[in-house]
Amino acid sequence: MSTSSSEIAATVDEHERTVTQQAAAVNETTSTVEELDASSRQSATQAEAMAAAAKQSLDATQDGVRLANQVSQSMNGMKQKVGSVAEQILRLSAQAAQIGGIAKVVGELAGETNMLALNAAVEAARAGEHGKGFAVVAAEIRKLADQSKKSAERTNALVTDIQKTTNSAVMVTEEGSRTADEVAAIIGKTLDAFASISTTVSGVSVGAQQVLLNSRQQATALGQVTEAMRSLAAGSTQMAAGTAQTKIGVQKLNSVALDLKAMV
Repeated sequence: MSTSSSEIAATVDEHERTVTQQAAAVNETTSTVEELDASSRQSATQAEAMAAAAKQSLDATQDGVRLANQVSQSMNGMKQKVGSVAEQILRLSAQAAQIGGIAKVVGELAGETNMLALNAAVEAARAGEHGKGFAVVAAEIRKLADQSKKSAERTNALVTDIQKTTNSAVMVTEEGSRTADEVAAIIGKTLDAFASISTTVSGVSVGAQQVLLNSRQQATALGQVTEAMRSLAAGSTQMAAGTAQTKIGVQKLNSVALDLKAMV
């Protein structure tokens, strides 16, 4: 009986060592899994922040595209208005040229009328007393002709000023039109760049969402594994405690067996 008790005690000792080693391994594995679970949750948090940042970048890019489109539409409208103003200025310049032509004709007619009135005055002077009345009329005609000529000259001067102004205005509108074209080209390139960025950021956003989903799934799975390992660790600890109790019982049994052997 003593031999059997000793064998049982040896078996229990071996079992205790095994259970203790197993419990230590389980506890170490549980600690590792808990660290991995914490890292996974941190990764999930970082992935969530990355996904949010990617979404903000995508929203900002889309806002940039909308703003660039609005600017492009405004620029096209301005270009049309500039073109309309240029056409009106050209028409005004043409009308001013026509007025200048008419004023030139009026000036020439006034000069001819002045010469005719001068000739008439000479003839009236030759006519003596009978030509006095005609001489007065001829003088008035010369005066009117001179006024007409001066008015025509002033008109020509004004027309010249108008044409200079309109020419300058046409140059300004042409420069404005060229600037509008350049800005439109820049906006077009900006839209292309925004489109490329939007495509890239959209891909990053989708990837970030996928990473976030995978991280959450991984965190959930690791959380479940952690709970399982904790349960296993608790079970191992309980088993180790039970084995220790069994060892105590076996030691007591072995002591009793030795006492019985001594009595025999």
